[in-house]
Amino acid sequence: MGRLTQMLAVLLLVAALSSANAESKINSPPRIIKQPPTDELLFKVAVQNKESDKPFIIECEAEGKPDPSYRWIKNGKKFDWQAYDNRMLQQPGRGTLVITSPKDEDMGQYQCFAENEFGTATSNSVFVRKAELNAFKDEVAKTIETNEGEPFSLSCEAPDGWPKPIVNWLIQHSLEGTIKSINNSRMTLDPEGTLWFSNVTREDASDDFFYACSATSVFRNEYKIGNKVLLDVKQTGISAALNKQQPKRQYVTRKNEVALRGKRVELYCIFGGTPLPQTVWSKNGAPIEWSDRITQGHYGKSLVIRQASFDDEGTYTCDVSNGVGNAQSYSIKLQILATPYFTKEPEVQNAAEDEEVTFECAAAGNPEPTIQWVHNGKPIAQSPPNTRRIVENNRIIIRDLVKADTGNYGCNATNSLGYVYKDVYLNVLALPPEIQEAPRKEATVDGKNVTLRCRVFGAPKPQVKWIHNHQELTGGRYNTLPSGDLEIQEVAFSDEGDYTCFATNKFGKISANGTLLVMKRTTIIHEPQNYEVAAGKSATFRCNEEHDEKLDLEIEWWKDGQAIDFEAEARFVKTNDNSLTIPKTVELDSGEYTCVARTSLDEASAKANLIVQDVPNAPRLVGIVCMANRIRVTWEPQGDNRSPILYYTIEFNTSFTPDSWDVSYDKVPSTETAFVVDLTPWSNYTFRVKAFNKIGPSPPSEHSEICTTPPDVPYKNPDNVQGMGTEPNNLVISWTPMPEIDHNAPDFHYRVSWKRDIPAASWESKDIYDWRQNNLVIPDQPTYVPYLIKVVAINKHGEANVAPTEIIGYSGEDRPLEAPTNFSMVQVTAATTAMLRWNHVSPESVRGRFKGYKIQTWTEKEGEEALREIHVDAISDQALVTQFKPDSKNFARVLAYNGRFNGPPSIVIDFDTPEGVPSPVQSLDAYPLGSSAFWLVWKKPLQPNGKLTGYKIYYEEVKGSYVSQRLELNPQINNPDTTSAKLAGLSANTKYRISITATTKMGEGSEHFIEKRTLPKDSLKPAIPTFTLEPLPSENGNARYRINWLPNTEGHAGTHFYTQYRIKGEPNFAKVAEEFSKDYQEILGLNPDNVYEFRVVSVDGDNETPSELREIVIDGPTKVPNQNVANAGWFIGMMLALAFIIILFIIICIIRRNRGGKYDVHDRELANGRRDYPDEGGFHEYSQPLDNKSAGRQSVSSANKPGVESDTDSMAEYGDGDTAQFTEDGSFIGQYVPGKLQPPVSPQPINNTPASHQSPTAPPAPTQSAGASSNTAAVATYV
Repeated sequence: MGRLTQMLAVLLLVAALSSANAESKINSPPRIIKQPPTDELLFKVAVQNKESDKPFIIECEAEGKPDPSYRWIKNGKKFDWQAYDNRMLQQPGRGTLVITSPKDEDMGQYQCFAENEFGTATSNSVFVRKAELNAFKDEVAKTIETNEGEPFSLSCEAPDGWPKPIVNWLIQHSLEGTIKSINNSRMTLDPEGTLWFSNVTREDASDDFFYACSATSVFRNEYKIGNKVLLDVKQTGISAALNKQQPKRQYVTRKNEVALRGKRVELYCIFGGTPLPQTVWSKNGAPIEWSDRITQGHYGKSLVIRQASFDDEGTYTCDVSNGVGNAQSYSIKLQILATPYFTKEPEVQNAAEDEEVTFECAAAGNPEPTIQWVHNGKPIAQSPPNTRRIVENNRIIIRDLVKADTGNYGCNATNSLGYVYKDVYLNVLALPPEIQEAPRKEATVDGKNVTLRCRVFGAPKPQVKWIHNHQELTGGRYNTLPSGDLEIQEVAFSDEGDYTCFATNKFGKISANGTLLVMKRTTIIHEPQNYEVAAGKSATFRCNEEHDEKLDLEIEWWKDGQAIDFEAEARFVKTNDNSLTIPKTVELDSGEYTCVARTSLDEASAKANLIVQDVPNAPRLVGIVCMANRIRVTWEPQGDNRSPILYYTIEFNTSFTPDSWDVSYDKVPSTETAFVVDLTPWSNYTFRVKAFNKIGPSPPSEHSEICTTPPDVPYKNPDNVQGMGTEPNNLVISWTPMPEIDHNAPDFHYRVSWKRDIPAASWESKDIYDWRQNNLVIPDQPTYVPYLIKVVAINKHGEANVAPTEIIGYSGEDRPLEAPTNFSMVQVTAATTAMLRWNHVSPESVRGRFKGYKIQTWTEKEGEEALREIHVDAISDQALVTQFKPDSKNFARVLAYNGRFNGPPSIVIDFDTPEGVPSPVQSLDAYPLGSSAFWLVWKKPLQPNGKLTGYKIYYEEVKGSYVSQRLELNPQINNPDTTSAKLAGLSANTKYRISITATTKMGEGSEHFIEKRTLPKDSLKPAIPTFTLEPLPSENGNARYRINWLPNTEGHAGTHFYTQYRIKGEPNFAKVAEEFSKDYQEILGLNPDNVYEFRVVSVDGDNETPSELREIVIDGPTKVPNQNVANAGWFIGMMLALAFIIILFIIICIIRRNRGGKYDVHDRELANGRRDYPDEGGFHEYSQPLDNKSAGRQSVSSANKPGVESDTDSMAEYGDGDTAQFTEDGSFIGQYVPGKLQPPVSPQPINNTPASHQSPTAPPAPTQSAGASSNTAAVATYV
C-alpha cells in the first residue's frame, strides 16, 4: 500500500509541473497578485537625533506573459520615483516601492499600474500618511479635592497625533517614579480619556503617588505622560457603611451610535454611586446571550461586540441600580454601516475567438455602493468603443470575440466609507487541446464518489468525453465536469479498470489514459454503545471494523471532536482490540466519543455518548427557623452531576452526641427545598442536608446554627421490654436504654415494676438511675412461671406522658426431665427417608418453654460426632425424616428440648437403608476430536448413594432453542471406574447437548449436561497423543493387550486413531485398522519371549501424528488379576481341600452327638439353679432367654423370631459363631457372653410392638461394630 501511495504522489507532482509549464508558454495580460491596502499606509519620520528612520514599502506585483512593466501615480499625477535620489527605489522584477528614509513630502495617494502589450492592470489606491504623536503641555502636578463616597472624575487633555493616541490613566509613585496600571471596579476609563470614580474612598487619596494620564502611539511604539494629579479625599465623618449615594450618570455612549461592519464596537454606560452600582444589559427588551463575540467590559459598565454584523443593530438598554434610590436606565440605538464588499467577484476569462464571455460584479455595503468598470487602467467610458461589448451596471458582455479584445477589466465598488476593487483580464486564444493534468492511477473504495482528473486547455474550449470498457460514459452515475474531470458517484466494483480521456476542438484532438482501482470500503460492524456509568467505575467502548486487507488501517478515538492523545492522557487506555477503556471515570469524562477507522482511501466513524454520573454536589443550607418543638430547614441544590436528585435527607446532631449525625427525616421529595421537622425537648440541635441520586449521597451541606428546645416530661418509655430468666431461679427484666435526646429534662431514671401473673399478686418496683443500664436481675424466683412487667421513664418533670406497656415474662428454665418413649422406625420409604414415631413427654417435665423435639441421626461410618438434627414441633409424635444416608446403617434417637436445654435422649435405634440413585457427576468436559467426535471427561458423583454400576451418556442436536431426537451412546459404560469416553459419529460444525448420568442398581441418578459445538470440516495436524497398555487374558498361548488412546486435550486431538506395533529391532510396523468409534483397540497374537514396541497414531484427514514408542516384554502367557478363578488351578486345589475338611468335620459332629447323653448336663444345670424341669424323664429341650434384659441397641433390621432347634452344639446360632465359650464337657449353660450378637440383615417387615424397638438400658456408642446389635433375644437349645 505504501508503494501505491508513493506512485500516486509522484504522478500528482508531474501533472502539476506539466500544467504550470503549459500555462507559462501562453501569452496573457498582467494580473495583480500583490497590492497595497484600500484604506491607508503609515510611515514614521525621525524627529530626534536619537531616532532612526523606519523604512516602509508600497507593494505592487503582477504576473503576465510577457513580464509586465510598472508605473505609479501620486495624487492623480505620474510619479517619478527615480527623482528621489537613493531614498526611494523599486524592487527588481516587481513594482513594489521601497522608501528607505521617509520624509513629510512622501504623504499622498498612490496607485500602481502593471502593463504589457496585452493590457494594463490596476492596483488599489492607497493613502500614505505620516504617523505622529505630540507631547502633553508642560505643567506641574495639580491637587484636586473631593468628598469621600461621592462620584468623581479626572479629565485628560491628551495631545494630538495620528492615528489617534490610546489614552490611559496610570499611578506614578512620586519617589521611585515607577508606574502601574489601574484595575479597579470603581474606576472606569471612557473613550475620551476621562477616568470616572463610581465612588471615592479613603484609599483613593494620593499621599505618595500621582494620578497621571498617558497617550500611546502603537505604530510609533511611543507613549507620553502628563496631567499629573494629587487627589485629596475629604472624609465626611460618616462610616463607610452608612455613606450611601444613589446611582448617578457619569458617561454614556450617545443615543444614536454608528459602527462599521467587521469592526469592534463598545457601548458605555458608566454610573457612579455608593454602594457600587450593578449594570444589567438588554437588547430590544430581551436579555443578551453572552458569547465570545459579545462580552461585557469594565466590570459590566460597557458592552463589547467583536466583528460587528448587521444582526447586531438594535436598541441596547442598560439598567443600573445599587439598592439606594431609584434604578436608572439608558438606551442606545446602534446602527451598523459597512464599507463596500464583494458579493460576487469578477473572474479571469480565457476564451477563444468567436466565443462570448461575461464579467459579473456585485457588491454590498451601507450606504449602498455604486459600481464603476475600468478597462486597461481607465474608466471604461474612456476606452475605445466596441460594438460587440455591452456594459451594464453589474456585468460586461463581449460577443464574437476577436484577438484584439484581450485586455484588463476592473470592478470598483464605492460608497462614502470606502471602496473595494478587483482587476481581472480577458485573454482571447486560439490553441489546440492540451491535457494539462492527465488521468492517473486512482484508488478508491466502493460506495464512495471519485473524480478522475483530466484538466484540458485549449481555445476554443475542448470537448471532453470518457471511455471505459469501450463505452462512452454519459449520464447516470457518470458526470463530465466543465474542467474535463470525470465524476463517478457511488463507485461499484464493476467501475474498476482503465479509463481514457478524449479532448477535441477545431484545432485538434488529444487523449490520455488512467486507471481506477476499487477496494472494499471500511465499515464499522460493531459500533460503540451509549454508556451510563457511575463515577469511579470503568467504561469501555468497543469498535469492530472491516476493511480491505490491502490497505493499512488506523483506529483513532476522539472525544468531543478532539483526538485523544493516549500518551498525554494516561487515563485513557487503547487495548489490543482497539477498544477504548477509561478505568476510573470522572464526571469530566462525560461527552461524545467517536471511533474513527481510517485507511489511506476512506474512513468510517461511529459515535457514542458517555454519561458519567456522580453523587450530587453538597446542597447549600440557606437557613433555619427555630420554634418551640419544631424547626424549618431551607436549602438550595447545587447540581446533580448528570443523575437527577431523588430525595433529600435532613440530619441532626445534638450536644449529647456531637460527633455523630442522625437522620431527622429521610427521603424529603426532590421537589422540596424547605421542610419542617419535629424536635425533642431539652436539646441543642444543629442540622445539615444531604442530596441523594441513584449513585449515592452527596457530601453534607454546611451545618446550621444551634437551635435549643425547652425541657418537658419524657415522650416515651423504654422499648423492647422483656422478662426472661437466665437461671432456673431468677427473673431478668431487660429493656433498650433511652438515649439522652429522649430524656427531655434532668434527673432521668427508670422505674421497673413486676408481679406474678396470678390473682391478688401485688406489684413490686425498683428505680434505676443509671440511664445506660439495660436490665434488672430478680433472684430467688420459682422456675418458669409467668410475670407481668412494665418499665416507666421518669425525669424531673414527671413520668412519661404515655402509659407503659405491660408484657408477660417468665423466670428461668431448667433441664427437661423425661426422654420420649417407644421410639421406633415405622417404615423406610426411600433410600434417604423413613417414618419415625415416639410417645410424648409430659408438659410438666419440660420445665420451660416447650419448643419441640430433636431427632438426631448419624451413620456407622460417620460416627456420632457428625450427627444431624431434625427439629419437630411440640405437638407431633411422628416425623418423616429425609436426611438419612442411602445404603448405610443409620442410627437415630429423639429428645425433647426447651428454650435453654436439651432433655435426655430416647433409646438409639438403627436400621439399614437401601441404595439410592447417585448425585450428578461433579463435572463434564467435551474436547473436540476433529469435526465429528468429542472426547468426554468427567468426575465421579460426589454422593454415589450406593455402589456405582456405570454411566449412561446421551446426546442430542441443538437447533436454536430446540433439541432433536435424544440418542444414547452404545455400548453403555458398565465400569464405574471409567471417567472418559469417545462420542463419535457426529455432524461437523453442529451444537450438541451432551448429558451423563451415573447409575446404581436402583437406576439412573440426576443428569448433568453441557452444550458444545463440533469443529468445522478443516483438516489440521493433530497434537501428540498418549496411551496406556492394559494386559488381557492370554489366548492360545499368545499374549493380548488393550491399547487405550488418550487424545491430547491441550491442542487439536484428531478425529480417530490406530495402533502400530513391531518386535523391537524390526524396521516395519504392523498396523491395526483405524478405529473411528471407540477409544481403545485390542492387539492379539503377541508371541512370548519377545520385546514389542507400541505407539498410537492420531488422525485427522490426511494429517497423522504418532505418539512416543513404548516397550513391553512378553515373557509368557499373560495372567491378569480379573481372569475367571473357576479355571485357575490354585482355586480347584483349594476347593478340594475345603471339601475334605467339611466331610471330616461332619463325621466328628455325628460322633459327638451320639455321645451327648453321657454328660452330666442335668446335674450341672441343677447346680446353676435350674428347678423347672418337667417330671418326664430323658433330655428336655430348653428354650428360654438367658437374660431378660437387652444388652445393647435394638435392631429393626428383622422381626423377632424364636430360636431354631440346632443340630449341633455350635454357638453360631446364638452369637458370632465363636465357640471359645465352651467348657471342657461341652456344656455352655451359664457361659453365654452377652453382646456378641448377629449383625443386622437388610430391612424386613417389622413387629411394631414396643418390645421390639426399645431397651430401658442406655445404648452403646454408635461407633461400635455392627455386631453389637441384636436381632432377637438369646435362645439356648438342648438335645
